[in-house]
Amino acid sequence: MSCPTPSLLVAASKADVPSILCPPIALMAEAALKDHGAVSIALSGGSLPSFLASLPQAFSDHETACWDKWHVFLADERCVSEDHEDSNTKALKEKFLSQVPIPASQIYKINQSYVSTKADGSSDSAAIAKDYQDILVSALKTYTNGRLDIAILGFGPDGHTCSLFPDHALIQPNQPSDIWVAPVDDSPKPPPQRITLTLPVLTQKTDHIIVCGAGGSKQPIVSKVFTSISNKVEKDGNFQYEGTMAQPPPFPCAMVMPQTSLTWVLDKDALGEESLIGEDKL
Repeated sequence: MSCPTPSLLVAASKADVPSILCPPIALMAEAALKDHGAVSIALSGGSLPSFLASLPQAFSDHETACWDKWHVFLADERCVSEDHEDSNTKALKEKFLSQVPIPASQIYKINQSYVSTKADGSSDSAAIAKDYQDILVSALKTYTNGRLDIAILGFGPDGHTCSLFPDHALIQPNQPSDIWVAPVDDSPKPPPQRITLTLPVLTQKTDHIIVCGAGGSKQPIVSKVFTSISNKVEKDGNFQYEGTMAQPPPFPCAMVMPQTSLTWVLDKDALGEESLIGEDKL
C-alpha cells in the first residue's frame, strides 16, 4: 500500500514539541467529529502523555473539542495493574486524561481480571489481548465506522513503536488482518508481558498517524527512516519538511502506514544537525 507523503514537524526544543504536536491532533479530531460525530484515538505512553497535556489549549474553544464524543484506546499497554509505575494507563491519566472531561466509560483499559493471575505471578496476555480486541472492534464499529481516526505513537532508540520491536514475530510480513491486538510475552524491554496494536490495524484501519519523539537518542533512527527531507518551511522557530522514507522500512516505527496522513513530530535533537543529515537530504 502506498502511504501519503509524510510530513515532518520539527520543534526548536523538546519543550516546544507540544506546540507543534497538539494543533494537528485538534484538526484531525474536529474533522472526525464533523464527519461521523465522534473521535477514536489510540495513545502510547513514554513522553507522549506529558506532551498531550497541552492538547486542550489547541482547540479554539472548549466546545469545539466535544470531549464527551472521544473514545480513547491504548496503542499498547503493559500487563500490570493500573497503579503500577509501568502502566501506560496510569501515565495517560495523570498527565492528560485527568484534565479533560472524557467519560470514564470511553477510556478503554485492559481487563485487570487477567493480570498476574497465573501461579507464577504472570498475566494471561493472550486473554487480555483478545478481550481488548473485542472492545476495540465493537467500539469502532459503533462510533467511528469501524476505523481508528487517529493514532499518536512514540518510538524508541531501537526503532520500536507501540510494543512492536525490531526482529519480533509481530513485524514479519503477512500478519493476519483479523488480529488487531496481539499479546507480547517476550518484550526486550521490561516488563516482558504486554499487548499491542498490530501493523494490520495501523496500516489498514487507521486514518491518521502521528509518530512523535524527542532527544538525541532518536536521531540515529530518524536518519535511517528518512532518505531525504525537503521543502523546508520555518515558522516561529519551528520547521516543517516533507520526507521520503527508506524502503523497505528499517524499523517498526517506519512500518506504520496509515490510510490518510502520516506526520512525524520531532525536536531538533531528534532530527539532528542539518549538516549531519547530508546535502542530499536537504
